[in-house]
Amino acid sequence: MACSATFHLRPSGAGRFSLPSAPVIPYFRPGALHVGPLTLHPWGAMVAAGFLLGSALAQRIARRRGLDPVVFWNIMPWLVVGACVFGHLGDVAYRPELYLEHPLRLFAVWDGLASYSGFFGCAVIAVLYFRRAGVDPLKGCDVLVIGVTLGWAIGRIGCFLVHDHIGRPVAEVPAVVRGLLGWLAVQFPAGTAGRGAPAAARFELGLLDSLLAWALLAILLVLERTPRRPGMLVGTGAIFYGGVRFLLDFLRNVDLPGAEPRILGLTPGQYASIVAVALGAAVLRHGRERPPWPERLR
Repeated sequence: MACSATFHLRPSGAGRFSLPSAPVIPYFRPGALHVGPLTLHPWGAMVAAGFLLGSALAQRIARRRGLDPVVFWNIMPWLVVGACVFGHLGDVAYRPELYLEHPLRLFAVWDGLASYSGFFGCAVIAVLYFRRAGVDPLKGCDVLVIGVTLGWAIGRIGCFLVHDHIGRPVAEVPAVVRGLLGWLAVQFPAGTAGRGAPAAARFELGLLDSLLAWALLAILLVLERTPRRPGMLVGTGAIFYGGVRFLLDFLRNVDLPGAEPRILGLTPGQYASIVAVALGAAVLRHGRERPPWPERLR
């Protein structure tokens, strides 16, 4: 589904100009697809597709850069488990009162996931795995980050389809933000954004995060075309994603049930974004004295 928008400046009294409202994406939420005995839910299907296609891309990049592609297939089950376990622990930290009220939910690792805790947990798993497999962790992560970015871009489409990350109403943000991103908002009918929520055009963080990942993937694929110092790709990826994600989190809702808490005006994701940028800078610094690799791309 595509929307197009043309923006023109128009008078807004006393010689001032403002941006008009942009068209938005109509609300839709596809149901489950039944294929014989199987039931495919949109979010689960997209996440599974993301893991499989991301693994395939990582294996292709590994082969091109002279690493064993089998390593990047074998690591995937560990990353799936790590994403669920660490992502769920992050959700527990976000909403401890929910788990105190329903303690058994602590063991439902598939229900309630926080992205950054999953990222950080999987990063630790990847470093340990690469060391055990005899792969330079910086080189391994340079390859892995490309596959993970593709998987993230696809998986976040699943979040968008089921509207897991509904953001602020477009009318509440500055005019320049409406002009730049308003055409990517979703027109939620009354009650669909949350119980009692009025009809409104709102930002959809799943969609915006997916577009961020697609943009990062394009950058990484361009950088990967030539030999780079170890850590160049994963460090750049962490800085770019963390920096833009920090800004996007200002569009998260504050008025709906389950809204993320604010600590000194920032979301936990924004603090995690700062950590991601710092880690990316540290990785770039760590690899700056090492020679570019590989000497020749296959």
